[in-house]
Amino acid sequence: MLSGLFFVTLHHLTKIFLTMKKTLPTLILLAASIAASAQQYHAGKNLQVVSQPQEIATEARIQINDPAASFQKPQMHSGERNSVTVITIGSAANAYFLSGKPRTLLWADNNLNAITFLHRLSGSPGSGFLGYDLSTDGGSTWATNIPILTSPVYAPKPVGAIYNPEGNSDPGQAYLTYFIPSTAGTYITGVHKLDQSQNPTQNTWSGYYNANHGFTIQPLSGDVFAVAAAMDGFNYMDCLVVSHGVFNPAINDYEYSQSLIPFPAHPQGSQYQPADVRIAFAPDGLTGFISVIWDNMTDTHAGGKAYYPILMKTTDGGITWGNPMPFQIGGPDGFSEVKNYLSDEQLEEIFGLPLPHRDSIIYTTAYEHGLALDMNGNPHISVTIGIADINAPYTIIAGDGYSATFHFYTLSKGQCRIARYVSGNKTFQGTFGGISEFNRSQISATQDGSKVFLSWLDTDFEGVTSNIMPDIFCNAYDVMTRKYTSVYNVSNGSEAWLESFMGTASHYVFETETGYVIPFVYQTMPGGDPTNPVDFKYIADFTLSGADFIYGPDCGIPGDSNGDGIVNVRDLVSIIQWSLGLGPGLPFHFCNADVNGDGMVCIHDAILVIMIILGDWP
Repeated sequence: MLSGLFFVTLHHLTKIFLTMKKTLPTLILLAASIAASAQQYHAGKNLQVVSQPQEIATEARIQINDPAASFQKPQMHSGERNSVTVITIGSAANAYFLSGKPRTLLWADNNLNAITFLHRLSGSPGSGFLGYDLSTDGGSTWATNIPILTSPVYAPKPVGAIYNPEGNSDPGQAYLTYFIPSTAGTYITGVHKLDQSQNPTQNTWSGYYNANHGFTIQPLSGDVFAVAAAMDGFNYMDCLVVSHGVFNPAINDYEYSQSLIPFPAHPQGSQYQPADVRIAFAPDGLTGFISVIWDNMTDTHAGGKAYYPILMKTTDGGITWGNPMPFQIGGPDGFSEVKNYLSDEQLEEIFGLPLPHRDSIIYTTAYEHGLALDMNGNPHISVTIGIADINAPYTIIAGDGYSATFHFYTLSKGQCRIARYVSGNKTFQGTFGGISEFNRSQISATQDGSKVFLSWLDTDFEGVTSNIMPDIFCNAYDVMTRKYTSVYNVSNGSEAWLESFMGTASHYVFETETGYVIPFVYQTMPGGDPTNPVDFKYIADFTLSGADFIYGPDCGIPGDSNGDGIVNVRDLVSIIQWSLGLGPGLPFHFCNADVNGDGMVCIHDAILVIMIILGDWP
């Protein structure tokens, strides 16, 4: 079988990389005529061909015919882990606020043991107002529905986070900062001090139109960055617009400026705005990436037919950005794990016989993704992957296991790229009245960047083929050891089971004595009707420990470059010799010598070995 011939595991790829000390080699070289062979589809009975929906669902009364309203929730059963605790927090007038692409709404600050959730309100003062829920004890207890607007606004896609002034350890002295883009090019921004000793601020200013923004806080300066496609009405302007907020302590508020980054469309690529835009920074605050799901023909294999990630990098804290760099996921130069995640039987369902060569198949991302950076400045992306329907460009063939969650990341700050298959998805799209929801791929990280946590929504219930009874799933990765955990159903066994609608993850997680607590919020959907009032639910205690990271390469003891079981001066000398291009002596265990897991052995690893010898690390 082709899958048997060409399947190469992540462990094998890592070993190849560590041996060759260069970018992952192309594993299969094909004649151009084979690589360019046409995709012909056979309509398998379980296939769904899904296109990207409109950005904002209309908030109007809709006749509900969706099967979500008719399913009876079965009796709960225990999952792999203890059932999580679910806490009711705030509320909203309807389900539209949390729908669509996941946004930066839930923000945990491990240094403050505080977490906020930004949302529209219900009842008094009404859905035109914005508010937030706040916990200052790690999510155990909450103050809810705290209003922050002095007048109602149309705020379809607000975002927000916690700004913690440098040197502060008191959550009451930090601020909730919010950012509201509008469909008319008007922005509303402001802050609210978490101890509520000051009135919330509300500032209105004009800028480029777009309602969907990637949003983050740069950890070194505390500056706010929001990025989106720049639009002139309904026309894409061939640029991304970056909104940069700087906190002014004289007025206790952010002051914003906007700049444009050229990001041109290609005449043969997608002519509409990018499907999704994200931004994130490494813990050092200097290295950052913008990640875009789009097609600008920089991927010559998928160009004109499919979406793929495109990255832009900064090394000066977001002041300047480099050129777009595509993440080619399929084709002769694509990732083996992508090209081999489907079995021959599944490919036959899609294409019929004879099967196309796997290097000729065009894969696509879905329409949303998550982005986080690790301790070494490497980007990590969580996204759904499926086969593209080339007869209808920018659609994805999904449903019944044909799509999957993938983890894409780099080593050496982008020089070496790796794909890791995480999980086959049972379902893809769920429709609730006028709302279309997908797998909502997201990614979280520890604030020191040593661990990343992928999450997504899927429905795993017999007889259900749409993502209308979603659970939250999670898988984590250890940057230093390159090991990962099992896939866990977060919702299973709790009141969130089969009802984790629009599940949203925090960008950062909490670290406790027992492990890593990954915060999630979801909303109720009474009667399956998105026009009904909703409650927001906080999952308080889904926890993974260091012992859960058990899969992946076995690197042995960090710093033990000669493999003798101890870390001492001999290992230090060996690593320094390698760093200088001298013969390090044999044996030399590259995986052990790469102490910080950045894919290189250099003077930084030697410094860490000194710290290990002195007992100062980790």
